[in-house]
Amino acid sequence: MHSKRIGSIILNLSVLLMSRKREHGERNFELSELLHEGKKYYDWVVTTCFYAAIHFVEDVLLPCEINGSSCKTISDVKSAYKMQGRHSARERLVCEKMDLQTAVKYKWLDDKSRYSRYTTYKVTPTEADKAREYTRQIQNRCYDVNQT
Repeated sequence: MHSKRIGSIILNLSVLLMSRKREHGERNFELSELLHEGKKYYDWVVTTCFYAAIHFVEDVLLPCEINGSSCKTISDVKSAYKMQGRHSARERLVCEKMDLQTAVKYKWLDDKSRYSRYTTYKVTPTEADKAREYTRQIQNRCYDVNQT
């Protein structure tokens, strides 16, 4: 009886944490809109879109099972895949568990976000628009049951 109660508590905490991921993703996406309206910090539009996408995909993909291992966090996924970084592990998870179009959009956001953070902050309004559209599509894919 005691172990069932603990299992129930863990499940409830897991559901609560997952809903927080969606909320966090929506907050990042809202910030990307405010930044976009300012017509100056397009690099941060892309970056906040990418971080929104991270929260959306983790919310719907975790927990999961990989290679017989139960994965509740991206660190668990990294270990199950025997990979070095969380971003690489998350990208692989998206590629394996979601459709190809979503994986391609997620990869574009990851690459463009890194480029804008580490190479140049000069991101065009068109690229920022694309980041917002890709993030919106990833969000819809994650939460719209009518998606195929």
